[in-house]
Amino acid sequence: MAKERQDQPAKRSRLRGEERRTLMLHSAKRVFARSTYAEASTSELARESEVTEPMLYKHFGSKKGLFLAVLSEFGTQFFGMMRECISQRAEKNILDALEHIIDDYKYTLKADPETQRVLFQAVIEASDPDIARCISKHNRRTYEFIRQLVERASQEGYLDPTISIDAATWGYMSMILSHQYSLMLNLSGEFAQAQQEMNRIWLRGLRVDED
Repeated sequence: MAKERQDQPAKRSRLRGEERRTLMLHSAKRVFARSTYAEASTSELARESEVTEPMLYKHFGSKKGLFLAVLSEFGTQFFGMMRECISQRAEKNILDALEHIIDDYKYTLKADPETQRVLFQAVIEASDPDIARCISKHNRRTYEFIRQLVERASQEGYLDPTISIDAATWGYMSMILSHQYSLMLNLSGEFAQAQQEMNRIWLRGLRVDED
């Protein structure tokens, strides 16, 4: 019994540490999203989280360490939301999922616009090899997921068997990446509408010729 009582405070302390780390990640995401990686200072990041700078360094080591943790944490959450949204369509109709990839991607963006801005900051800072690896991992994960959808549609006989699965997948990725840039550059809504039509045109080009 005495040993159990001694163990309890340590358990609560670890939980407080995890909660504090989560708070710092959420706060840092807000700072990086409204500013830039270069402009965000450790003092601002600590102040937003209501912790001291030494506490921030204790958990993440540096500003870059914190930025990489934000990218990893929320990039994974963002991908999970997108995958779930598209997978729900794919379970019912694989062609419907492929036709609405951009629509579902935009839906995910609306649910978490801050993460998208942080991902864009990562692209800007990609000269740093650690940040480049992190954003590359995120894009590769998205690519592999879409490739699985394209491959499934091909195996089920919906797509032209002579078309390269990789080329077809990169077509979708190019639309996703162009949508990211259109948002960050504040391009007109007409471009967003054009992308939806591009998605439909691309799928028609991949389909088996039924004539």
